[in-house]
Amino acid sequence: MEPSSVAANGVHCALDTEPLDEPRIRRWIVRQCLGADPVLDIGCGTGELCADLTRRGHHVTGVDRDPVPLATAERIAAQGGPYSTPTWLQDDGEVLARIGDEQFGAVTLVFVLHHMTDPMAGLRAAWRVLQPDGDLLIAEMLPKGPQAGDPCHRIRLEQWLMWFSALEPAALRLIAPANEEWLLARLGKTENGAPNSRPK
Repeated sequence: MEPSSVAANGVHCALDTEPLDEPRIRRWIVRQCLGADPVLDIGCGTGELCADLTRRGHHVTGVDRDPVPLATAERIAAQGGPYSTPTWLQDDGEVLARIGDEQFGAVTLVFVLHHMTDPMAGLRAAWRVLQPDGDLLIAEMLPKGPQAGDPCHRIRLEQWLMWFSALEPAALRLIAPANEEWLLARLGKTENGAPNSRPK
């Protein structure tokens, strides 16, 4: 699916021909979280995004199914200065069994869904714990990206859009470079909720 056809179907789509690096993507995520609290980072790994968000004053929970990066994240955060420390939680991102419904103003999935056995289950779990006026923020690599040879990165834009539409978001903003190497998406439950009224 070409970006122009995405826009024609009611998706706000912006093109960016520059390669995106991970720090830049984290900055985009942090900007999109402005005004949303608390924030859940699914697949948080060693906590770089969680640290960026706490420095901006957010109350953050980092979730990962692997206890090793969580322990590293906790150790690093404890040395991070005067900022609030994220809450760390070991849980399966495809289920989020330890988290109740509608708990978070924003939920982030940064290079996580392609690792899941069932990415749609991961999206549904994230959608479940999102508040009614919240935003789901996603970053993924597409097949033409820098790791295109990795089988994990062969999910095409059409497949992501099909999964996103299954969540029935009221607002979907899609950002993808012209060469379709990266996908950044923001899915909102409402058109006019507080997070979705933030500057884009």
